[in-house]
Amino acid sequence: MFRLTPALFVAAASLLAAPAFSQSKADTATPSDSGLSTDVLVNGKSISRNHVQLMLTSINPDPSARGAGSEEARTAARQELVTQELLAQEARRKGLDKSAAVADQLDYQERAILSRALLQDYFEKSPVTTAELKTAYEWNRANNKIVEYKIRQILVATPDQAAIALGKLDKGEDFAAVAKVYTQDPGGQNNGGDLGWFRPDIFIDHHFTDALTSLKKGEYTKTPVKTRFGWHLLKVEDGPRAVSKPESYDALDDSAKEALYQKTVQQRIETLTAQLAAKAKLGGPGANAVARASK
Repeated sequence: MFRLTPALFVAAASLLAAPAFSQSKADTATPSDSGLSTDVLVNGKSISRNHVQLMLTSINPDPSARGAGSEEARTAARQELVTQELLAQEARRKGLDKSAAVADQLDYQERAILSRALLQDYFEKSPVTTAELKTAYEWNRANNKIVEYKIRQILVATPDQAAIALGKLDKGEDFAAVAKVYTQDPGGQNNGGDLGWFRPDIFIDHHFTDALTSLKKGEYTKTPVKTRFGWHLLKVEDGPRAVSKPESYDALDDSAKEALYQKTVQQRIETLTAQLAAKAKLGGPGANAVARASK
C-alpha cells in the first residue's frame, strides 16, 4: 500500500486545512477567470495578473493576513516578479537554463506542481462530505476500539542525535532525564518529554503509531522512529486504556472532526496513489526498495 509520505503530506497540507478543499476564486486564479492579461512587461516578457496573484499567495497563503486587495501588497509582488524575471533573463542569456542542474530542478518542481494540481482537481470534483465523515465515524465506532497511552518522547532532528539519546537509555538512564537534555521539542524540555495521554488514531503518521502500539507499559522504542517532524524515541508510561466514544459524529468536538477529516483525506490519497501504482511500471536501481516500502 502506498502511504501518504511526508513530502506528499506537505504538498497536500493546504488542502487538508480547508474542508472540501474550497477556496475563493480570488485565491485560485486560473487562466479562465483571471485571463492571461499582462500586468507588467519586462523586456517584452509578460508578467500576468495570475503571476501576481500566485506571488501574493506564496508570500502568505492566508488571504486575510496578506491583504489580498491591498495595492501596496500587489505592488510588492510585482516588484519581486520583475526582479525574478530580470535575473531569469540574464540566466538564459548566459545559457544557464541549458545546464543539467537547472533542468533537474525544473523537473522536480514540475512534478510537485502537477501532483498538487491533481489532488486539487480530485477533491474539487469529489469533495469529502459530511455524510462520508458520518459513515466513517459510525464504522470506526462499531469496528475499532479506541485506546490511549500515557507516553513520553524524545524528539531530535537527526538520526545521529537519536542514536546518542538511545545509547543513554540503553545504559539504563531515566527516560525523563534524558529527554530534558536531548529532546528538541520545546515543551518536552521542561517536563521530561511528557505528552500525557495520547490517542494513536488521531495521529496521521503510521510509523509513529505503529511503533507506539507495539510497546508495552514501561517499554521504549529500540529503534528511532522517523516522521516529518524528526526522529522520535517513545516510552509508554501507562496504558493502553479504553476511551469512550461519542454516540455520533455530531457529538464530536471540532478538533476530533478535523482529525477525522484529515484521516479521511489521507486514506483517499493513499487509495488513489495505490490505484495509479498498480498500473505503473517501476524500473531502475531503486525500484525494489520502493516496492518493499510500499507494502
